[in-house]
Amino acid sequence: MSTQVHLNPTMLSILSISRDKYWIFISSILQLLYHSVDNSNFQKSSIGNEDDDDDDGNGLDEYSSNTSASDGDGLNTKLVDNSSKLPPSPPLEEPIEEDTETEDYFFHIALTPVECTIICSQKLMKQYFQQPIEICKQLNYHDVQLLPEKYLCLSVDCDGSSDNSLRILELTKPLSENNISLFFISSHFNDIVLIPYDLKQKVINILTKNSFEFSDVSNSYIPTFGASPIATEFDFEQGSKKLEERTFESFKQSQIHPMINNKVKLLLTGSRQGEVNNAIIKSARILSSTETIPNYFAITRTYYNEVSLVLPKSSKQRIRLGFDSKYIIGSTQDIIIPITIDFSKLPLDSTGIVAGLASKLITAGENVSELYYFSMARSGVVMIPQENIETIAKILHDV
Repeated sequence: MSTQVHLNPTMLSILSISRDKYWIFISSILQLLYHSVDNSNFQKSSIGNEDDDDDDGNGLDEYSSNTSASDGDGLNTKLVDNSSKLPPSPPLEEPIEEDTETEDYFFHIALTPVECTIICSQKLMKQYFQQPIEICKQLNYHDVQLLPEKYLCLSVDCDGSSDNSLRILELTKPLSENNISLFFISSHFNDIVLIPYDLKQKVINILTKNSFEFSDVSNSYIPTFGASPIATEFDFEQGSKKLEERTFESFKQSQIHPMINNKVKLLLTGSRQGEVNNAIIKSARILSSTETIPNYFAITRTYYNEVSLVLPKSSKQRIRLGFDSKYIIGSTQDIIIPITIDFSKLPLDSTGIVAGLASKLITAGENVSELYYFSMARSGVVMIPQENIETIAKILHDV
């Protein structure tokens, strides 16, 4: 049962955009996506059709948010082509020392009904997003924020066993306990944890103390004895109790109530081999208009040049988006439901919130073995298998 942790040296920036300000950044997002396409290998693909039933009836604008934040008017706004309104981005003032081989691979674009979060290399953030960010500053748009910290990516590869969620939490628990702010992102291929760049050495020291050592062969941190340093589930439950108590005490003080959006049915999937560029192009088409974006959508390109997607479960919606079943991998029956956590009342440097909630769900739920995440800058999303809704609802009601 092995867990490997790859630490990529590329500095990442995180941008948070209120959903109703999304249109300001359409041009920048499209530039980022088209920059990511390897034109030499790209082959145009047509959008296929599928005959399977639309069994969940979840329309593009069906979701009614139960959170305190507004859905925003962006979903009903006509397409705005702002590419002609912004002058070309200036060249970088000075080079940034990064891993040039991999810096352009990783990016993450995620949308919920209230927020869009964009994560990419510091270089590309400055190249494509600096001007619209400056415009928002001039207009005093406080709901558009570039986080001041830079981050590094930990890619966590588990062995595919059923307790991967437990392993991810066990790995990150010491980091949360040391007040290290983390961003969790689940891809179809691995789990991703973002750590503050300034705390890189501290994270390495914590990994080393927890029986990880660096391997030159795999260029990653691996368990010293070839097995993940995961204790029993009982030990994990005992060790996580303080983290859970701290998290739910923060919820109580800030009047935060995690919301299960049981009308929203999603898939965590990925593009097939050889379809990476096509998946990025299709995502660019989706993200080019506020009218075509589902309430929940995410595209993540990993450092290994894989594309992971969060898509509507509805086959009719996916066909309209260009992602019917023949273009994606994984089972379309593995439905996940998002639980949203509003972070707007918490300080940006709050730590352990998502980990504390996830820990509670796993340790208190007898049959809850798998959780998925995509952290936003001002909110968190924990995605649960549909069959666990009743169990999770009872846990959240009782705390």
